[in-house]
Order: sequence, then structure tokens, then C-alpha cells
Amino acid sequence: MPTTLGELYDTAGHHLRVAAAAPPLPGDVQEQAVVLRLLDELLGHVQSTLETAGERPRRLNPGPATPLAVARNALRRMARRLPAPAPPDGAGPHSASPDGAGLYDTPLGRAVQAAAVVRDLLAGHHGQDGAPLTPYALAFTERSARAYLVHRSADLAGGAAHVVRALGRAATGEAAAVQLHLARTNLDHAFVSGRAAGEHRNPALAAFPLALPLAPRPALPTDPAGTLSAHLSDDCERLSRAAFESLHGRGERALSGSDLGQMARWLAMGNLLSGRLLLHVAAHADAETAEGLREAADRLRTAAQAWQHSASRWHRIVDLADPRAHPSLPLPDYQLVRSGRFTPMPRTPPHSALLVARASTTRLGQLLYGTDWTPETPKPRSEQRDALAILADTGGLAGLTQTLYRTTATGWQLAAAMPVTVRRIESTLVTDNIDHRPADATHRFYPLPGHQARRLAEHYEKVTEAEQAAAASLVRTAPRTGMDTARARLDMAAHRHIRSGQPWLPLETPAPRGTETERPSARAARARSTTVARTALGSAGGDAQPPHLREARGPQLPRRSHGR
Repeated sequence: MPTTLGELYDTAGHHLRVAAAAPPLPGDVQEQAVVLRLLDELLGHVQSTLETAGERPRRLNPGPATPLAVARNALRRMARRLPAPAPPDGAGPHSASPDGAGLYDTPLGRAVQAAAVVRDLLAGHHGQDGAPLTPYALAFTERSARAYLVHRSADLAGGAAHVVRALGRAATGEAAAVQLHLARTNLDHAFVSGRAAGEHRNPALAAFPLALPLAPRPALPTDPAGTLSAHLSDDCERLSRAAFESLHGRGERALSGSDLGQMARWLAMGNLLSGRLLLHVAAHADAETAEGLREAADRLRTAAQAWQHSASRWHRIVDLADPRAHPSLPLPDYQLVRSGRFTPMPRTPPHSALLVARASTTRLGQLLYGTDWTPETPKPRSEQRDALAILADTGGLAGLTQTLYRTTATGWQLAAAMPVTVRRIESTLVTDNIDHRPADATHRFYPLPGHQARRLAEHYEKVTEAEQAAAASLVRTAPRTGMDTARARLDMAAHRHIRSGQPWLPLETPAPRGTETERPSARAARARSTTVARTALGSAGGDAQPPHLREARGPQLPRRSHGR
């Protein structure tokens, strides 16, 4: 099933070519009406996608939106001359049932469905209020990303032109020929102008993912081993969404201190299992490839240690809003219980992101040790599966490295969101650490000191650096493993927007004039950012600070005095 933007466009283009090769029967007005109805729906979806890219029908518009609208109007004028679609007696290539159930069981109908999913995929990354739900929604603030949509929409317009040409060979009548010629000419014009407008497109947008809801899917022992890689990819999309929602305070429920401490342990175990997977398959690779895999495994081990160190910092810290994870407490005495002054700890269910992290780690263990493996069951060191079987279940070495890259890239997004989350819940954190206990404290637990909260948040910057180094080492193996780096380039763009300081606004949006609020400086933007100015992958080296945040130091004009 296609799950990325590029795969959906490829599917729609393939079905359009198949539909053009099987034209309707000559003189069969019912099949012609079905084709016209599907073409009108297809072009409607293409127009919606172009509007997402900022392309709308205008007078003297060199883009593809204007000729596309003219072609759609011509097809509608021809459709009004034909009867409404009805199920033919025979089984034609475009036969449909009266209720339209079989209307999409054709190549052209499948192309329409793929084009509709493209529109839904783009809309799924935004909420009902239009605010982004994932970091990838911010990618379309760049002109090169919008050019990719224009380019691929032009391909669909060109495929529709071939279907209209095939329909013209079956249609009869001078009026129908005129309308079809007008539609085909404008579709060709839309194809050419869209191709020219998409010359500077960003090909990494082909990996634009599907925004999945934050609903965990548990790792079951009955899951086939061949589906573990696909489930891991879905888990990464859910965790990426959870990280972005936590970064901006969105979502139905916020991550608590108990969630953060337990999630760090799951992510540490996941990185260890990923490193063991790489070491296990490195024995079946050539010397140069094996060296790169071992280096990546070492980076993953370092990231696991950073996550574990972060988890240990939560050992003596309790979140009063969710005291699910707390140190061992003494049993209350009889008099306290009898007087009614004892209240048991509230039982709060874990956050959905924590359940997703647990399932993702379990799937990594199932991939390495078998589907009956669980992290909780105490047992001796499990026997690893055959490396060739692991590669077969993950799509070869390229598929395995791509899957493991997704897990570590999700880890850096989570680590980037943790400091903001810690600062948001700082007022509800208490501790019983005796080292920093105030002299006037009257209870065992006291509010977490400010310097401890800052150190707790700052440590996640080291986790982010370790995860980015692990992701970069996996990307460096691409020339030898065949790993697709389109998603890595997309993640770099997404992380640049996360660090931008103003993630809700497009970068091209000018600051409003005539207001009393001044534009924030680069230093203030970095203070609001979640990470220090560090680049993500090796190819992103150079100036780590975004160009639009560079603080210009020039001569300042003297301010005019209002006094005399």
C-alpha cells in the first residue's frame, strides 16, 4: 500500500497509462459518460493539490492552474451532452454499478483514488484550525517543496491528456470533438507549464509520509516477521507526531515526568537492539560495508548510554500531576489510615507515546530474536535469528538501514522536544534528593530546585547530538548499502524548521509593520529553540545557524527625541 507522496503519484500515473491504453468502445455513450465523470473528479483533486501549492486559476497566469480549469470546463460541457452513467449490459472496461460501487474498480478509478489520497495525505498533517500537527507540515513553507507538488500535478495532467486523446478516438460528433480537442490542448499546456514551474523542485518531498493518529499498535507474537519493518515505520511516524505535539503544547494530553523517564529507558533499549542488529548482519557484508555498519552500531550504543543517563536523572524526581513512577514509600501506619488522612497514589494511564515507544522497542527485539521475544520476560540471553532471514524480512540491507535510520531520527526529534516539555511541567516536579534538600524543608519531598530542572533539560541536548550522530553514520553507509536518503533529506529540512524559533510561520512571511512589537533577535530565537545550533547530518555541515536568524550588527540610527 502506498504510504508516501511519491508512491501515490507513481501509482496514479501508472493507472492513467493503463486507462489510456484501454479506451471506451466506439459509440458507447455510457462508457464515455463514466470516463468523463472520473476525469472531472481526477482534475478536481489535482486542482486542490495545486491550491495547496499556491497555484490558482488567474488571468495571465503562467502556471498550470489556469489551463487545467479550462480543460475541466470543456469536459463538463461535453458531459452535459451525454446521459448519466449507468451500468452497461456487458462487462466493459469502465463498467459501474448504479450506486457507483464499481465506478472505481477500473484503472482510471484507481488513479482517481490515488489522487484523492494525495490531497488527504497533505491535509492530514494539519489540524482543523490549520496548525501543523507534524514537523513535516512545515516543509511546504519552502518554494522548492511547493514546486514538487506543481511538478507531480503536471504529470497527472499529462496522463489525463492521454486519456482524453483515447476518448476522442471513441467519441462521435463534431461538438464532442471540439470540446475534447480543447480539453486535450489545455491539459498539454498545463503539463508543459507545470514541468517548467517545477524545475527547481525538491525531490526529497517524494518521501513525505502519511500522518498517522497517535494510537499505539501493540507488538504481538502472532505478527509475521515480514511485517515488523512496516510496523516499525508506523511507530516512528506516531512518535514523530507526539514529539511535535509535545514541542508546541498541542495534543489531548501532555507528556508527564513519569512518561519522560520511562520513555528514555525504552529508547535506550531500542538503540541497543538496533546496534546489535547492525553487528549481526555485518558478518555477512563485505569489509568496507561491515566497517560502516560497526561504526553506526557504536554510535547507537553511545546514544543508548545518553538516553539511559537521562533516565537515571528521573530516579528521585516525582511529577505530582502523574506520580505513577515514584521511589519506594513506607507503608502508612494504622492510625493514619483509621483517621482518614491517608490517600493512595492516583493511578494515571501511560501516555500513548510511551506505549508506542514500548511497542517499537519490542518489535526491534522480535526482529533480532524472534516474534515470541518480550523485554519483560526474565530469561537467559536469547539466540539471535539467522542474519539472512532478518535481511529477507526487512527488504535487504538497504531496507534494514532505512528502518533503523527512521528509529534514530525519531529519537532525535523526541530529544529535541524534551527540554520544552520539562520546562512546561517544572512547577509540578518534586524530589527527595538529600543532596539539594533546603534547610527549611519540613517534608521528605520538596519542589525541584531550578538549577536541577535546568540541568535535567540541558542533558537532552547531548541526547540529541548522540542521536544525530547515529543517524549521520547510518546515512554514510548509503553508497554501500543502497539505502534511500530521500527521507534523510526531508528530516534535515524538518529539523531546521523545528530549530527556527518561529515554527508556526512560513519563512517568507514578512513581519507586520506599524506594531509596537519588535522583531526578536537571533539570541532570543535561539533561547526559544529546543536545541543548540547543531546540524543534523554530515551533509548539513557548515554554518549551523539558519540564515534568517543571523544577527546583523551594523550602525544604528539615532533615535529622535520627543522633548524640546
